[in-house]
Amino acid sequence: MSEKCSTSNLYDSLRFCDGTTVLPGIRRKAYFIQQDNIAKYPELPNLSDENVKMGELACYKGDFTLVADATFKVIDLDDSASNVICDSQGDKPSKSFINKATFKHPGKGEEATGFARLANASNLLFIYQERDGSFRVIGNDKFTTNVKVTQESGAKETDASGTTLNIEVSDTCAAPFYKGIIKTDAGDIDASTGALVEQG
Repeated sequence: MSEKCSTSNLYDSLRFCDGTTVLPGIRRKAYFIQQDNIAKYPELPNLSDENVKMGELACYKGDFTLVADATFKVIDLDDSASNVICDSQGDKPSKSFINKATFKHPGKGEEATGFARLANASNLLFIYQERDGSFRVIGNDKFTTNVKVTQESGAKETDASGTTLNIEVSDTCAAPFYKGIIKTDAGDIDASTGALVEQG
C-alpha cells in the first residue's frame, strides 16, 4: 500500500447555493507595479502546511513589501471590454496555470502611448478587483509577465479605439486572491475590504 499524501486531506466539498448571484466581470480600475520595485512578495500556503483549508490555498498571506518610495500605479479600464482567463497548462507532474488578462484602457494619447512603450518591455505585476470586491493578482516572482500592447484608432464613428493590454504569465495558482495592503499614491488600500486605510 502506498503512503498517504498530505494533499489527500485538503479536499473539501465544493458547493453552490441555488439562488446565489454571481457577478461576472471586473471593476474599472487595476493597479500595477514594475516587479523590480517589489522587495518582498506575499506567499501562497504550501500544500503541506498544517491545518490549511482548501480555499486558503488560493489566497496570498502577507503584503507586497515595496522598495523605498515605490507605489502601485492605477490604470483606468473599460470594464465592458476587460476580462481575465486562467487556464491549466502542461502535464503532470509539472502542471501549472497560464493567467491571461485583457485590460482595455479607453485612451490612446501621449500618456497611454508612453505607458505602452514601457509596458511592452517590462516585467509588471497587476492587481485587479472583481465585481464582488475580491482583489486578485496577475504576476509573481517565479515567472516573467509578458505584456503585449495594441492601439486602435478606429475608422467609423462607432468603432472601438483605445489601448489594449494583453497580459500573460504562468503561475502555480489561478490568479491568486490578495487581502493585504495595496500602497498607492492616493493612500493605502486594504484589499480585504477595498477601503482606504485611515492614517492614524
